[in-house]
Amino acid sequence: MNLTNLTVNRIIIHQIFQKTSDTMTPPEKSTEYTRFDIKAQMDFDSRVVGALGSDSKAVSMEIVDLDEKGLAALINKAVDDSDTDFINSSFDIAHKLARAQFEKGRAIGGGIVVVFTGTYGAADKKILGIMKADIHSGYEKVKTINGQISLKHIEDLLLTPSSRLYKTVGFCEKDEYDPLSLNLNDKWSVLISDNQISQMDGKAAAEYFYSTFAGCGYPETSARTTKFFYDATKSFILNLENKTSEEKYELTNALTTYLKLGQSSLVNPIDFAESFFGKEIIDDYRSHLKANQIPLTSFTKDVEHIKNQLKLHKVTFSNNVKIEADPDTFKNDILMETIEGDIDANGTTPEWTKIIIKSKLIIKK
Repeated sequence: MNLTNLTVNRIIIHQIFQKTSDTMTPPEKSTEYTRFDIKAQMDFDSRVVGALGSDSKAVSMEIVDLDEKGLAALINKAVDDSDTDFINSSFDIAHKLARAQFEKGRAIGGGIVVVFTGTYGAADKKILGIMKADIHSGYEKVKTINGQISLKHIEDLLLTPSSRLYKTVGFCEKDEYDPLSLNLNDKWSVLISDNQISQMDGKAAAEYFYSTFAGCGYPETSARTTKFFYDATKSFILNLENKTSEEKYELTNALTTYLKLGQSSLVNPIDFAESFFGKEIIDDYRSHLKANQIPLTSFTKDVEHIKNQLKLHKVTFSNNVKIEADPDTFKNDILMETIEGDIDANGTTPEWTKIIIKSKLIIKK
């Protein structure tokens, strides 16, 4: 999601607590809005973009719980609440998160729940976000002053460069939608960020947050998105003008390995680009993905539609000679480099390919 022109206009913070018994400890309610100075507000806006923006590791999800008591329905109403009503609706959101954590068990720590509203984009579309941040040592007990959690503690916790926003969900209003539609997926794009979500077991670790609390799930179109990413990225690589055939081969092999052998359950196009492309072409790659409507944020990896392409990696030469092997073999046992060939009748030196295969030739009868 491209959160350009982000303006946060309301921030309110409540506190939730770790489970210590069979009875849930009610959240502590704030009755005043948090008001940062200009510099701190800019830092906060930057943290939101860092958690949910196009360069983040946020994952696009779809709303599964469309019940009138679900989080999406609550947010759909709360985003337009008056300041007075929003104090209560934001506390309802914090209470919903506290309940989800309580049902999950004692392993999840307490913390602060930051609920904010604002606008983004050229059309000033609405956004409502929720951040859950752990309270570090030294801030185990956050004092409240006149109904507001200590601003000094909040600034230290949220805005220092070393702090991490452990879980964030953003409901972002879409540019165009049918206002009469009863399906809130038509109105809202949902992004969820979690410091564990891009790790190998991140889906399970974040389940209570994205599912029990947010009422969301991974889109059913993940296989389709993965295929589009594969096709668009391969096309981009093959059309790179400043890369040799050998370099293009290595990049396409890296793409196949990334999707087939990578341990993460997610695909992050920008992570892939930063790992394998030079800095000078990442912006072009980003534009290429946007033009092909490929998300720049993480999405669930599902190779169902490209299984055959990933089974064998194939290279074809201009004389129709072909080499096929699985990605692991290509990566470990085949070496290819471009060399100068013999000068032809026109005095031109052609490019040939030198291939080393770490294996004995077997002639099958």
